[in-house]
Parts: sequence; structure tokens; C-alpha cells
Amino acid sequence: MIQKTALRTLKYILKRDEASVKILSEISHKSGHRFSVEDTGGTVLWGNPEGMKHACPLKFEEITLGKFYYSEEGALLLSDTLLLLFQKEWEKKNIGKEVLGLYREINMIYGLSEMISEKIDAESIAQVALQEASQIIEMTHGLFLMYEAEQDRVISIAQFGQNPRRQDFIDSQNNMLKELIKKGTSSIVPAERIASNPALQHLKTVMYAPLKVKHRTLGMVLLGHQDSIEYTAAELKLLTTIALQSATAIESAHLYQKGLKEVQEREEAIRKIHDISQKFVPSEFIKSLGKAKITEVFLGDQVEREVTVVFVDIRDFTSISENLSPTDNFLFVNSFNNRMGPIIRKNGGFIMQYLGDGFMALFTEGSQGALNASVEMQAALREYNNERALKNRQPVKVGVGMQSGKLILGITGDRERLDAAIISDTVNTAARIEGLSKHYGTTILLTQECLDNMLAPEEFDFRYLGKVQLKGKKKPIKLYECINGDEQELQDHKLSNLKNFDRAMDLFFKKEFAMAAVSFQEIFKKNTSDQPAKLFLNRSAHLITQEIEDNWKGVETMTFK
Repeated sequence: MIQKTALRTLKYILKRDEASVKILSEISHKSGHRFSVEDTGGTVLWGNPEGMKHACPLKFEEITLGKFYYSEEGALLLSDTLLLLFQKEWEKKNIGKEVLGLYREINMIYGLSEMISEKIDAESIAQVALQEASQIIEMTHGLFLMYEAEQDRVISIAQFGQNPRRQDFIDSQNNMLKELIKKGTSSIVPAERIASNPALQHLKTVMYAPLKVKHRTLGMVLLGHQDSIEYTAAELKLLTTIALQSATAIESAHLYQKGLKEVQEREEAIRKIHDISQKFVPSEFIKSLGKAKITEVFLGDQVEREVTVVFVDIRDFTSISENLSPTDNFLFVNSFNNRMGPIIRKNGGFIMQYLGDGFMALFTEGSQGALNASVEMQAALREYNNERALKNRQPVKVGVGMQSGKLILGITGDRERLDAAIISDTVNTAARIEGLSKHYGTTILLTQECLDNMLAPEEFDFRYLGKVQLKGKKKPIKLYECINGDEQELQDHKLSNLKNFDRAMDLFFKKEFAMAAVSFQEIFKKNTSDQPAKLFLNRSAHLITQEIEDNWKGVETMTFK
């Protein structure tokens, strides 16, 4: 197979690759040296060997490509050039094979995970695994074997292909199969070992892989073919991957069937999260890369986009969750995400990452949709809290921070582990803006960049909260509070006092702190839930007694991240 591929590559370089032909022709012409190339089958691929005084083997590593004919010693430079061109083309083909192998592995893992996630018993998982293996690995027979420790024996829970003596094989080879399972390694069985084992007389090619989970082996998957074919290392790797995924699913199924409630609940939650992380990458992310489906993405795919990043945080998450069991805690988070996720998607965004006590969402069509979603989430949260109140449960509060800017979306990792990733300072800034929403006491906090990125900012009501100098940043950032996400009473208060608040802020930045304090106090007295008014009241009162530098601009410096 390698020999045939090498000859095809040599023929391609000398006959069809215009760049290579041009290089060889120019060197031959300028040096005045003629040469001829003949493959191992005697076919002349270049020139005419007649009249050539010398000939030498044309070899690449251990592969014989043919003969190189030449008239003068200096023509050997052309032989070296030809081998260099061959090497580059050979390496390019090998890289192509590796990429194809990676694609097959990702496609298989994704499809198998999707199917076995629906199964809750070992037999169904095993049958699906064998069926999937038969689609990507050439085989006529297959066995899914499990080791029963209590009875110290190996049993078959799924089969592929017809073999009337299957049980006789398992019974007669039980000790050998137990040893292989305990060893926990994958292997392609040498042909001589197959031929010397009467129990394998119906097969000529065999390989196997362990069903490993954590630090133990549950069994093994054995595949075979009745003809003498050649299993490759790549196919053994695929079988190993199938076995590992099947083992994980079977382990979860065993825990479920044993009825170990506490262990099952933890494993089920982990399994669900694991399954989702394997099967789910936001389709919007894939589309942003210019792909139609996840199986089309490759390591290194990337694109730069202008986006709005939104961070959503459940306030006091620890106090809410500390009295819940792991299962109830998971159900709470899931219930929250189920309410908020559709709102994000409805307004043109997608959730890039769940963070346990919140999530990060991206909006690729401007910040108008991001702010719409933020306001709607606060409204949905109030309805959710009404339901929780009927059940005597603690109300949930959510803070939102957002920033607009450029970022890189791409596929990172290595050949065996891919992940959807975003790289940008915009993400870091958005996360810190969300953190500042706690400091300022706002439900929705955004930057000047977000306002500039909106098509119709007049649809919302804002209060300017001044500039902030984030730790590690060179330029201060202008912050705005969107009051449309507040509860109705607080929203009405802020709207009716909007001009007074803006005037108070103007006095504050003009260093007229006493008058600013009076104004902020008047606003705060009308509604003591107005936390930004309280914050600037305290700042003004503090600055009255301070000596202010002439270049003071009112920029709030944050010493924490």
C-alpha cells in the first residue's frame, strides 16, 4: 500500500505538478545536465534513459521509487532536488491523512455519544457501540465482553456477525479473556497467534480494546474479520475511543441499576453535564465560523467578530444553594437557565458558557438585542420570584454587565481534544463590568461602547454613572445604568428624578460636593432602594472634607478585579 502511494506521488510530481516540473526543467536547462526517471515497474516518467551513461537507485527512506539515469556526475543535483520535492509532497499527503483521521474520530465520537446517551442498560449501549464500530471499521465479527467479578467469569452482552460457536469460544478462552481484561491494553493480534488458536479458526484478523473507566476495567471489545486484512493503528485508536465512551456509559448505567441513590444522583448530574458538553456547541458559534455543522470544524478555525458580551450573575448564589441537596441545586440552576436561555436566543444572542451561578452570552448583531434581552430577563425573573414566593423560597436577584468590542472565535486544543474558544479583552472587561454592577448597586450596567453600538438607544432609559479606571487598564471606561430592568416602583422613581440625578452628577464632577450631596440625599430619601444615589451621596460627603487635586476628573479607580 505504501509502495503504491509512493509511486503515485512520484508520478504526480513528474507529470502533473506544474511547479515541480518547472523547477526540474529549469535546473536541467541551466545546468546543461540531462536525466531520466523510471519507476519500479519500468515505466519511464521523465526523459529518455537511452544513451545515459550512469544509473542509480531512486530511494526515499526505505522506499524504492525506481531508477535515476544521468550522463554527467553533476546531474545528481537533480536527483537530490527530485527527492526533496517528493519529500514535501509526501509530508503534505501524510498531514492530509492525519486531518481526515481527526475528522473521522470527531464525527464518530459525536454520533456515538448522541446515541448511547439515550440508553440506560449495558446491553443496549454495547449493541449500539458494535453497530457504530461496524460503520467505520471493516469487520465481520464482534464481541462485547464484560467481566463478572462475583462469578469470576467473562460473559458476552452483545454480538456482531454470525458465529454458532460463539459461546464455546467464550467458555474455552475464559481464562485468557480475563487476563486480557485485567491487563487493560489495546492490541492488534499478530496473525501467527490467531492461526495457532483453534478457537479463532473462523477469523484471520483480530484486534481488541478494554472497557476502562476510572482505574478499573469492566471488560473488552473484540473485533475480527474472516479474511486477512490489515488493521491500522488509527483503527485501533478508534476502537479504543469507542470502548472508553461505552465504558463510561455502562458505568453510569450500572450505578443507576444498582439503585445507589446518592451515588446515582451525583453520577447522573455529572453524566448529563458531560453529555451536554460533548454534544452541544452553540450552533450560532459554528455558523459564526462559516460552518453548517460541528463535524465541519477543524483545529485552528477562527474568525474575528464585533460582538457584545453579556455576563449574567445570580446574586448571593452561595446562600441560596448551601441549604440545597446537590440534585435540588442542579434543578435550581437548570430551572433558571431554562427561563433565561430562550430570552437570549429570542433577541439574537447565544449562551457561550454556563458558569454555575450565571452564564456568558454573545450578541453578534450589536448591543440593542443584548440590552433587550437583559431587560426581559429581569422581567422574567420577577415572575419567577412570584412563583418562588408561593413556595416560601428565597427570591433570586440577577446582575448584568456588558461590553462591546472585537474578539476572536475559534477552535482550539490539540488533535485529541477540541474546544470552542473566544479570545479577547472584551470578555474580561464585560466580566468586570458585571462585577461592578454589585459595587454600584445596579441591575444592568453597560459601557459607552455598548451605547455607541446600539441602533436605537432612545428605546431605553439610562443614568450616567461616571468613569471608572479598571485595574490593569490604561483608559477609563464610561459607565451607564439601564433602569428599565428595575422593579416598576424603583424604575418610576429613577425616571421621575432623572433630571435631578443628572444635575447632581454634574455638580459632583464640577467638585461642588456639598451641593451634590444635598441633591443625592433628596433623591435617595424618596426611595432608599436607589443604590447608585446612595453611593454618590457617600462619595460626595467624603470628598467634602478631602483636598482635591486640580486635575481631578471624578474617575473612580478600582483596586480589585
